[in-house]
Amino acid sequence: MNEPNDAQRKKIAGYLGIAQRAGRIAAGDNIVKDALGKNKAELLVVADDASSKVKDELNRLAEDKGVDILNWPDKINLGLIVGKSRRGAVAVLDKGFAEAIKKVMEF
Repeated sequence: MNEPNDAQRKKIAGYLGIAQRAGRIAAGDNIVKDALGKNKAELLVVADDASSKVKDELNRLAEDKGVDILNWPDKINLGLIVGKSRRGAVAVLDKGFAEAIKKVMEF
């Protein structure tokens, strides 16, 4: 699990916003869980202030599916980036967007 620095967060937020507008984001705990379960998620972004139960469940599912995990500082900003109310987790459904974000993070 990796947490981006300020410069990385700016770039990643841009990619997440574009991915949302392109319809390639799953936002919200249950929707993300469904995307992971159906092998549709390419990258998981989890807010640090999400409940430990949600974080544990999503992180375990992502690890089981071989999906990289990115930590985000808080639910409010994560939700705002994708044009929603606060969100504890977001899944990137597009390989291209996921790869661009991973490149920023140097996964």
